[in-house]
Amino acid sequence: MKSKTYHYLIGGFIVIVMLLTLNGNCSNREKPSGHILSNLEDEAAFTLYVRETPIGTIVNSIDKKGNYHRKMRIAAAGQEVEMTMDITPDKYGDWKRINIVNPMFATIHVQREGNRACYRMMGQKKCVKIPEDYVFYDDFGNLFESVMLKKYDMVKKGKQTFQRFRIPEEISMPGSQIRVELEFMGEKRKKIKDKGWEFLLFNYKLLGTNVEYWVGKDFKIYMIHAPVQYAVSVREGFEELLPFKTGTSVLAERKRNITIPMRDGVKLSTDLYFPDSKEEKYPVILIRTPYKKEMNELDGFEWAKNGYVCAIQDVRGRFASGGEWEPFVNEAQDGYDTIEWLAAQEWCSGKVGMIGGSYLGWVQLQAAVQKPPHLVTIIPNVVPPDPFFNIPYEYGSFFTLGALWWVEVVETEATADISGKRLIDTFKGIEENVLKSLPVVDLDKKVFGKEKSYWRKWVRHNTNDSYWERANYLDKLEELDIPVFLQSGWFDGDAIGTKLSYLRLKHSKNKSIKMIVGPWGHSDLAATQVVGQDMGEEAGIDLLKLYRRWFDYWLKGIDTKILEEPLVQLYAMNTNKWLKADTYPLPGTRFTPFYLTSGSGANTLDGDGRLQRQVPVNGKDYDEYEYNPGDPTPGPMGICRTKGQDSYVNLLKSRNDILVYNSEQMEEPLTIVGPLSVVLYASSSAPDTDWFVSFEIIKPDGEAIPLCKGTIRARFRNSFEKPEMLEKDKIYKYTIDLWHAGITLEKGSVIRIDITSAFFPWFSLNLNTGGHNEMESKYVSATQRIYHNNEYPSHLLLPVVKLHD
Repeated sequence: MKSKTYHYLIGGFIVIVMLLTLNGNCSNREKPSGHILSNLEDEAAFTLYVRETPIGTIVNSIDKKGNYHRKMRIAAAGQEVEMTMDITPDKYGDWKRINIVNPMFATIHVQREGNRACYRMMGQKKCVKIPEDYVFYDDFGNLFESVMLKKYDMVKKGKQTFQRFRIPEEISMPGSQIRVELEFMGEKRKKIKDKGWEFLLFNYKLLGTNVEYWVGKDFKIYMIHAPVQYAVSVREGFEELLPFKTGTSVLAERKRNITIPMRDGVKLSTDLYFPDSKEEKYPVILIRTPYKKEMNELDGFEWAKNGYVCAIQDVRGRFASGGEWEPFVNEAQDGYDTIEWLAAQEWCSGKVGMIGGSYLGWVQLQAAVQKPPHLVTIIPNVVPPDPFFNIPYEYGSFFTLGALWWVEVVETEATADISGKRLIDTFKGIEENVLKSLPVVDLDKKVFGKEKSYWRKWVRHNTNDSYWERANYLDKLEELDIPVFLQSGWFDGDAIGTKLSYLRLKHSKNKSIKMIVGPWGHSDLAATQVVGQDMGEEAGIDLLKLYRRWFDYWLKGIDTKILEEPLVQLYAMNTNKWLKADTYPLPGTRFTPFYLTSGSGANTLDGDGRLQRQVPVNGKDYDEYEYNPGDPTPGPMGICRTKGQDSYVNLLKSRNDILVYNSEQMEEPLTIVGPLSVVLYASSSAPDTDWFVSFEIIKPDGEAIPLCKGTIRARFRNSFEKPEMLEKDKIYKYTIDLWHAGITLEKGSVIRIDITSAFFPWFSLNLNTGGHNEMESKYVSATQRIYHNNEYPSHLLLPVVKLHD
């Protein structure tokens, strides 16, 4: 449940500002390669804007010999971060040495050794081969884009591709090669300080993201604009190129650390952003966060600019707010009290809306089900569901790594650091060998050096009991009577929350329930690439504009026509089409079963497990494996696409405790958009165990694309409140939620599911004893059987839809 911090904004901006290029053929040679840095003399300062707000500067200079210096400074949330890079050329003007200082990682020294780039950082060295034909670049600069622009064939024009070779910040993964596309779009004349300037316009496409270049006749960069990311970098003195006005105030006032009293006397610190307007009363947009309210100041500027008072609050026990921090359980009442306090202020119109992602979305639904009279609408982005269905538990299985990592994030206040270093460090702090230690409850002492009270409460309350009822909202959504706008991504780690919330809200009293799900990750903004894969420029929709139209309609009474558009909008990857309707699942969805079967056995990738359209009449009745908690099955989560292809295949080949079922190759394209599930008929020799199912697509070239997974702890097959143990070797039916997906399988693709009883180190181990899996240490092995015959037809259920032109 990571927040959208400035680290994220800077990271998102990298696509824009990483376009600083170096050039060079690094093979041994006696003469220049022609890809040299000399004769590019330039010096300039660029201002960086995100959402029309200046957040930093880049100062670069390069002399005739090719010596280069860059200093990037980001200033936000009362903090400042500086990143520098220096390049020393050889006698030919090609690069020889590079020194990078980035607070997110460390100082990195890069030395060219023949046709290799060798990185040294923190006592480590790693070398990578540099391709013969490339355009080198740094993450934070603009000047050297002139190198690539000069290589563009202005006679031929049209779309031309270039190979980019990135200088990374981390030695563990140096050198990434990306093919980019550049296209000349024409010339434009602009008046800058009363002087006429001729500019060349180029469109630069990187992983589906379109970026506008404004270039002089000398191929120097004057402005880089990425509309999808609401980001602009402009050369000092050329601010008149900006697509918005600068120098005008968007705020009449920002009041910091206003304390709002809760019903128990605790006071929560809140920043108020007032618009620069002559109106006497304004609707209010409330954002409640555990990640430090100042980190959302861009939201404050955004909403004030659009005529709202924006209230950004630290939740109870976090940063400037009083009280004790205990996740989940206080947000309902605190949200209610805050909303009603805001509505009672003389400057408020009496209408309050809420917005925010992850935990910031979760607190909205918590407050909404309390039915505060002045809460008019909410926009929960990438929202988790009840705590028993995603984090810290997922359908009863304890999400150890996710829960522990999140505890570390909030305990170290990592999200308050705009450099992102502390957040990155949290990924390094939890060792796999530590996660193997039992009991799980004591992991807090091993990771943090002390007991954490709420961690231990999470572990002790291993059923959906009265403790979690204080945090649950899903079963109350049908009684809600306000419009709700849900937004998520197919690759959102909390995507199950959006799905489960919508399926309840569609039956609520208010029928204006909107949902958009795109090919995105855990973010409230659109993107055109995920994990390095191009999702198509169609994915880059303007979500901020949609949020504004939604709030303007419900809070200001402006007819923005947003309700005349389909309420549900879902993206089909590969075909890059938005499917639209007024309900979900989409009308006409055919839930199509693919039945499990095998001949000699589905164990490992080399088995003969199959997925077929018909109920099996031949073959084995069941597949069997031994689950040993002492040698837990690794979870493939995070092993995705080509980068982890070998590791993923080796895992499936080497583990006999993984059942693998593959379909035949698709004879024609197949589009699936909507909720997925698996029905398993299974038995175990243990009184309790876990089932995990992973769903992936195998492309015709063999690349595996994990899409989603699901799990259930066997004791919760009938109820999450009243667990029931298993009878030894008795066959039970399990329905496993695989969340949802939207993708078109191209001809020749294969559908695959993997079945295991562990997903280590992501989830805690079921000890197979029937005891408390997170409080105990003793375990036994279990014999697991998955049945697939006419009587017990285990199957995958896919939401098949037809695409229309």
